[in-house]
Amino acid sequence: MILPALTEATSPFFRPIKYSLFPPLGLATLAGYLDPDDEVTITDEHVQRIDTGDEPDLVVIQVYITSARRAYELADLYRSRGAYVCLGGLHVTSLPDEA
Repeated sequence: MILPALTEATSPFFRPIKYSLFPPLGLATLAGYLDPDDEVTITDEHVQRIDTGDEPDLVVIQVYITSARRAYELADLYRSRGAYVCLGGLHVTSLPDEA
């Protein structure tokens, strides 16, 4: 499960400490519904780099409008390796045909 970095997070003026005080809970909530035997990793790109060398069966990406481009890049990468990709979030809800 991935939360891609917001566009503004690439700015040298971005303060990750402010963001980390109010983390989004969507992915953590979804992970809570999984079976205890399922292996899941939640990666917030604001906090740590995404290890794109992994080989997951399923990738879930939470998409905001300001992170859509990055989310689509990650989705394309994982789909090209044969992983199933599921997008969700405010952007996907607002523009489902684009997503």
